[in-house]
Amino acid sequence: MRKDHEHLGLAELAIKLGVSRSRAHQLMRAYADFPRAVAILTMGQVWHADDVEHWLTMHPVRPTGVRRG
Repeated sequence: MRKDHEHLGLAELAIKLGVSRSRAHQLMRAYADFPRAVAILTMGQVWHADDVEHWLTMHPVRPTGVRRG
């Protein structure tokens, strides 16, 4: 069963991006079009996975320089 929205915390976001958590923070600041968090919880920010996936399609070269594929 598929949920309407899968959510990502910082650790899951970093995995999805293929970078460290520290690098994920850098990317959030470096890219004006980086998805905004949909919530800020005690544990940190939360993003919709679909928003992050869409952002990745707009940036086919990973920020580390490795092509997605």
